[in-house]
Amino acid sequence: MKKIILKFINIYKIYILIALLTLNFPLHAQDKSNFKQVEATGRSILLPKNIETSRKRALEDAIYLAALKGGADVNGFSAISSNTIINDQSVIKATNRVLDFKILSETQNKEYLTIKISAIVGSELSKIDCKIRPININLYKGSIAVDTSVPSELARYTSLWYNKTYEFISKQPNVDINNFQSRKLSKIIKSSKNPSFDYNAITKGIPTIHPGNYSLVPKIALTKMNKNNFSSYLLTISFDLYKGQRIKLETSKSYDLLINYQLESKFQFLKNFSTLDIDKIDQNVNNHLSKVINSFFYDIKCIPLEGKLTVNEGKLQVDLGSKQGLKQKQIGMVNGIKIQNSMLNDSILIVHTDDVFDNHSTLLPLNDNVKLTNLNNKIVKFVE
Repeated sequence: MKKIILKFINIYKIYILIALLTLNFPLHAQDKSNFKQVEATGRSILLPKNIETSRKRALEDAIYLAALKGGADVNGFSAISSNTIINDQSVIKATNRVLDFKILSETQNKEYLTIKISAIVGSELSKIDCKIRPININLYKGSIAVDTSVPSELARYTSLWYNKTYEFISKQPNVDINNFQSRKLSKIIKSSKNPSFDYNAITKGIPTIHPGNYSLVPKIALTKMNKNNFSSYLLTISFDLYKGQRIKLETSKSYDLLINYQLESKFQFLKNFSTLDIDKIDQNVNNHLSKVINSFFYDIKCIPLEGKLTVNEGKLQVDLGSKQGLKQKQIGMVNGIKIQNSMLNDSILIVHTDDVFDNHSTLLPLNDNVKLTNLNNKIVKFVE
């Protein structure tokens, strides 16, 4: 008898899950990493003498249903007495929340007040996945530093590894490289301050840098280390990455490779015998270069796509476009905006791209009541 009852309970819970699925309520938190736009309709009992209370309750109902559409956890329990189900409860809890919304319609009849909203649901703490998007980089002259104690054979290969770095970078997929390997970034910055009177700016020109693009300076250094009775050398590959027209340092990363070159010995025979084959060292370094460059560019793709907002001729614009990876109807989040008469207690405003051009885009806020002038010079962070 107990087995029959338990089987009945399981079937009953399955019916609950199916019913929720038909309402488009995801039953797991898989969508936590996504932000999506949903529509929901809430309603409340019409209170003729207190329309504002009815309106508030209907709006709260709509916001709750919108949050459920972003993801829900379903839990339940049953109370059994004398082999009979006396109570069966299910608990539905939203796993995401409404970040922003706008009212699409409001209707009334004799009994109910109904409000339909469009909302963006998600989580501020959601992990932003690293998506494949175009990266635009101006590649400038770096530097080579070799200790005087480094053997001449290794020292000669250092310049080859330096050039190999540029070669590997130029072959990165989905990366548009402008190679200025013969020009120093510091001189470009100096020339940009007064280009009309600067000799280099007049004769060589100044590379174009859009706000969403990057400037990269690679560096390579080879220093001696004493380790385990070996003559060891540390090869360090560094990348200084700058962003935008102001050439602001975005990140600086270094990657090390230890090279055990030969035994420390007073006997020349042992030194010669223990010296590693230079071709093998070269191959190991090239493999290292390829690996760290791939890792570095993967990290660049993980940098959130951010841009500065401006209001131009009544339109909200951002200094990012298709060349920086922005897509049509892509959602962006603006912090620090207080929205009047909002049911939400946070200060997040949702915008989405309206028209996307090469290096800039126009945006529209989800909430129509927001004044565009309040968004001027704010930073928008786009979600993938």
